[in-house]
Amino acid sequence: MEEFSDVWFKQCAVIEFLTVEKVPPIEIHRRNQAIYRDQCVDVSTVRCRVRQFKDGELGQADLSDKT
Repeated sequence: MEEFSDVWFKQCAVIEFLTVEKVPPIEIHRRNQAIYRDQCVDVSTVRCRVRQFKDGELGQADLSDKT
């Protein structure tokens, strides 16, 4: 099984990519859930990250040390 930080980083990458593609947060969460199942971040976390990406607060370089 993958480390949580690896799964977290991958999910954040998906969130960032799909945010640029203008996919709604609930759909991003559904897609992550289909892949990561019980390791999927909560929908509220997805919404928060989408907001941060849109506001320019986060990029992938900022996520490497967050868990």
